[in-house]
Parts: sequence; structure tokens; C-alpha cells
Amino acid sequence: MAKTNNLAQLADKMLSDYDARTPGTLFADGMRLSLTEAYGVQRQVAQLRELRGEHLLGYKIGCVCQGNQDKNGLTHPVYGRLWSTEQHVTNVTLPIDAFANLAIEGEIAISLRYDIEPKQLSIQDIAEAVDEVFTVIELHNLVLHGDHPTGAELIANNAIHAGVVYSSGVRPPLTGDCSELSVALDGRIAEHWVNRRWPNDVLSAVPWLVSELAKDNQQLKAGQKILTGAWGPPLPLERPHRRGTLARQSGNGHLHETTNFTERAIINRVNVMSTLFGSVTALFTHH
Repeated sequence: MAKTNNLAQLADKMLSDYDARTPGTLFADGMRLSLTEAYGVQRQVAQLRELRGEHLLGYKIGCVCQGNQDKNGLTHPVYGRLWSTEQHVTNVTLPIDAFANLAIEGEIAISLRYDIEPKQLSIQDIAEAVDEVFTVIELHNLVLHGDHPTGAELIANNAIHAGVVYSSGVRPPLTGDCSELSVALDGRIAEHWVNRRWPNDVLSAVPWLVSELAKDNQQLKAGQKILTGAWGPPLPLERPHRRGTLARQSGNGHLHETTNFTERAIINRVNVMSTLFGSVTALFTHH
């Protein structure tokens, strides 16, 4: 475990690694943290980002489904912070090399029209505070170096959040309305969920977030956005496609050099579609 008085130093290294697109190298070197220490690092990184001019715009909730919790050795969700420098609108084109093993999740986000007090823990209270609802593509640096459980590493890395792409916002639907949600990669459906009810299913993890922030004397504020959590795992956009051996010959025809290589298959287009909240698209390029 790290000493608490070293968290500021760890945060400085974590942020420089994030900026260099090599997140979490301290964990590759054997660092281990408790969950409390991991949130301490995340908090310290947030202070550094604010000092350099970035603005906190809200929060993301991660690991809301059992499968994602199990993968990271957790029994509850996690949260991270949304930053002003990482907000995008639908039809954006992003370079895939600006991320580290880019992966995406399709989910629903909300914006708030007034503050949520820590005592407002019912889903109905939270639903009444919602201003707009968005379909989003959450961007992740899918890099975890440590051995299982990786929950602390996940949290210290801001829940591996690397940005978000928003649809146009819509007004909240009627209570009980159901949505389908689909994620398509290069036109092929990769994930699909049905009968997700507003607000109970969509906002199910937000009371947990309100309670967790209150422990740190924080609360959700008017104007903030909240990513309410993905119902499936992150989907990598880079995948090994074909392995082979490249042979080079000298002028006399004799084998001179061989090189093993792997071609990368890159997903270029992501669409997330909700029958209630609209659609969002992002394009990805590789140079």
C-alpha cells in the first residue's frame, strides 16, 4: 500500500502518464493501492487538472453491471470525473492514436437542472432534477497493468475514462417509458439491450453516486452531466487482424532478414442508438 503523504507525488506521475498516453505505469512497476487511496489519487489528479485550467463538468459511473464488477474484483460501482477538454459532439472525428488501446461503451447520460442534495437518494427525486438526456459513446484507455483485483487501478486511472461523445439532448420521457439501446461497430450490431425503463433502469446507480460523493463532502450540481453507466463491457476498437512473416532478400536471392508482423484491424465508425434518446456517431482515424 502507498503512504498517504505520497499520494500527491503519485498523482503527478499518473497525470503525466495519462498525458503521454501511457496510463498507469506505476501499476506496471508493482504499485498497489487500497480503494480509498485510489480515490485519493484520483482526487489529487483532479486538483492538478483544475490548476492547469481544465474544468470539472460532472461524473461517470462505471462497473454498474455484475460482469464488469467481477472483472475488476469489485462488489459495487466506481466513479470518475468528466473534464472540459474531453467533451465531443456527435459526428466528431478522432485520431485513434490519441488514446491507449481505445475502447468504447454505449450508454445514457443526463444533465441536471438543479443541485441534488445528499439526502435526495430516491430515483424519483433524481429524475425530477434531470434537464436533458443523451445517448453517448464513452471513450476509454483500456489499459490495466496490475494483477487481479484491478479495482484500485481502475479508480486511480479515473475509471479509465478518456472522453465522451454526446447526441443532441432530449427532454426526459414519461415515467415507465422503455428504451432499446444498440451499439454498432462499422455497421454491425455488437451489443443490444431491450426494455430499459425510465427512470428506474437508466438512473439505477445514480443514488449510489450521490451517497459516495457525500462521503467526500461533494454533491451533484446544476449543469453537470452524469454518465449513468454501461450495461456491458468496454469494446476495444483495435484488434489484431493478421499475423505473418515478411522476408527480405539480398541481391543474390538469399534470405537476408525476416520480420514478424501483426496487422491491426481498426474500427472506424461507432454508432450508439436509443429508441428514446436518439443516436450518436463517432468516426476514428489511424495514421
